[in-house]
Amino acid sequence: MNALPNCTWATAKGPDGFHLTSPPDLSKPILTGAQKTRAKDLFAVCFGDEENYSLELQGWLAGLTKNLRKEAPDALAHTNQYAGQWSDADTRNFMAAADPDLLTFDEYYFSMTSNYAGGSITKLYNNVERLRRLAMAGNDGSFKSPLGFGQYTMGFKAGDAPWQEGGDYVVSESEQNIISYVTWAMGGKWLNLFRWEKSAHATSLLARSDAAGSFTVQANRYAALNARMAALSPYLTRLRSKSIAIVSGRNAAGANSQPSVPQFSAAVDPGTKLVGLSAKNVGSANGGLPGDVFFGSFRPIPGMTAAESAGIYTNPETPAFMVVNGLAMPNIDKTNEFGVGGSSAETAQIVTLRFDLADGSLKKNQLRTVAAGKGKVKQVKLDHVSGTIYEAKVRIGGGLGELFWWDV
Repeated sequence: MNALPNCTWATAKGPDGFHLTSPPDLSKPILTGAQKTRAKDLFAVCFGDEENYSLELQGWLAGLTKNLRKEAPDALAHTNQYAGQWSDADTRNFMAAADPDLLTFDEYYFSMTSNYAGGSITKLYNNVERLRRLAMAGNDGSFKSPLGFGQYTMGFKAGDAPWQEGGDYVVSESEQNIISYVTWAMGGKWLNLFRWEKSAHATSLLARSDAAGSFTVQANRYAALNARMAALSPYLTRLRSKSIAIVSGRNAAGANSQPSVPQFSAAVDPGTKLVGLSAKNVGSANGGLPGDVFFGSFRPIPGMTAAESAGIYTNPETPAFMVVNGLAMPNIDKTNEFGVGGSSAETAQIVTLRFDLADGSLKKNQLRTVAAGKGKVKQVKLDHVSGTIYEAKVRIGGGLGELFWWDV
């Protein structure tokens, strides 16, 4: 604990670093003596991991959560399952009984045998949509107090199956990007890289097994992704998800598979004034065919004080939305750290945003975005098409996204 002063920290498999297979001693403190001195910096505690649902487990989790709130009132309490491990009904029962702060899951999407036609990670869309739906209802099911939610990201080399550690599969840049950006676009606010190894092993994705334990290309890409997250964080953390939609791309056999997310239309969120969304493939992947475009809209979290909003969204009805380039392809050589074919540049698309400003409530000079690499807010130039229709064209690398909002 002393090695990282003034840093936030979290724990997994709480309270003792193991699966919850027997009743926890609820008379014993959750935090050790050293941890108690840093309780104010504690971000989250995950109790157990991937246990099957039972009423007995639910009771244990409720007791642990209650105790954590006494020892570290600002820490977030949650447990974790692999995608689909618990039914919707079991998850809702757990939420009502244990009153968690977060819902999280793990699913590792890429391996030597994974194949997503048109670079469309349908399983990702479906998994996050399901957790979003449960989290948005809140622990009481009223939809008035949504929970935070999120998932693990992939920090290891997989084998023939995505969950098999110790393989040779190296994720591409677009594959690395898309997990985070789709989660953010759906309103998720929790990501956890699984896993960082103190001592690199032969199949580590993040560190080479040389004498220096030097960082891999993939580790540096995660660092760049974290920098983007830091730049977006002041804006995304003050927003609550409103609507989600997709513009499905194409593959050699036709349209990409339809996930459990509606196709985009102007009716998805009229407040954004967005009436059209399309993509043009400008990279070399997917045979030149357009990939998916994912859309998520937001409004500021209601009830924020002036200090909490920090002057970012001064109007509680500010319409905001994120657009993600959903074209994510593997590298041609799936085992090469320096592989090509699935880079952000090779899967880039120009996304056209079309707006109708007919009602006069918004002007063409009011659209804003944040440069994710620098965190600077800038005005988006809208080109006049005809009448009250305006367009903006944005080049977005594979798996990346852009956040927009109207300055009202």
